[in-house]
Amino acid sequence: MRAVVISRHGPPEVLEVQERPDPAVGAGEIRIAVKASGINFADTLARIGLYPDAPKPPCVVGYEVAGEVESVGEGVESPKVGDRVIAGTRFNGQAELVTVPAGDAFSLPKKLSFEEGAAFPINYATAFAALVIMGGLKGGERVLIHAAAGGVGISATQVARGIGAEIFGTSSASKHDAIREQGVEHAIDYRNQDFAAEVMRITDGEGVDVIMDALGPTSFRKDYRLLRQGGRLIMYGLSEVQTGTGKRDIGAALRSLARMPLATMPWWKSLSIMNENKGVFGLNMLHWWDREGNFQRVTEPLLKGLANGDLKPVVAEAFPFDRAPDAHRMIEERRNVGKVVLVP
Repeated sequence: MRAVVISRHGPPEVLEVQERPDPAVGAGEIRIAVKASGINFADTLARIGLYPDAPKPPCVVGYEVAGEVESVGEGVESPKVGDRVIAGTRFNGQAELVTVPAGDAFSLPKKLSFEEGAAFPINYATAFAALVIMGGLKGGERVLIHAAAGGVGISATQVARGIGAEIFGTSSASKHDAIREQGVEHAIDYRNQDFAAEVMRITDGEGVDVIMDALGPTSFRKDYRLLRQGGRLIMYGLSEVQTGTGKRDIGAALRSLARMPLATMPWWKSLSIMNENKGVFGLNMLHWWDREGNFQRVTEPLLKGLANGDLKPVVAEAFPFDRAPDAHRMIEERRNVGKVVLVP
């Protein structure tokens, strides 16, 4: 089979399409003929060597696929060979074939393309885990979603819209029409506006109830101050360490990490934080997966919305395997509105 391989740590050009052995199919497993594979920001960090959970190069990453069941292992009654499915993949998803436990796959609605299917598992699972399970978002509450035009940002906006929240979203001004179309009521240009000052202006100084942020310590500290009594901040990434050059900048990464201890709950607030009634959560979906063994708790509640169209994955662009470097550049340069996917 062909696969997109991180041959070594470095810029997008280190991505190579190579022939690799077909994965075996064990008892309780299915093998999927991949038609589309999602790319996440974590994949770009893995490529430059700043994602500690990723396998060491040469390796194949990828956490989600859409395709057709090519074969099934002993004891598998469903899904069946030929079924259209979506699945979470513990790496190895950016290949023509991938093997997963049968329980990690679910049906791809006929009205959705494979590309749209590959845009669903990780983004929507992250949004649901952050906003619903950790954030406890309720109708009428205010939510601030950073990077609202990205794959997770659009997914979170759709989830928050379904709950009935008042949605604030940050993006570059050129993407404001796109995020408003998804349900953002208050679009904030993070490049030319101080998002914290703008949120406080719009809310007459009250702040918001839930914030979802994958940017980094520079924004985490501002986020915390924006929370009103009972507010919840969910930190689920650190894109600030990625400079957008496509290369690893250890100095920038270390400076960013050094700010983390002071980003949310600095030691001098250890007593007063009890009186502020605020909460801070960290979310790592790979570790969630490791602990629970699957994504069912954060995907099953969303399947009805996916089937009836309330949740609609947005694909920014689908790149063939041979253009994987271009796909990574698009993400790193923050040019995408929606999910970037690979197709064999």
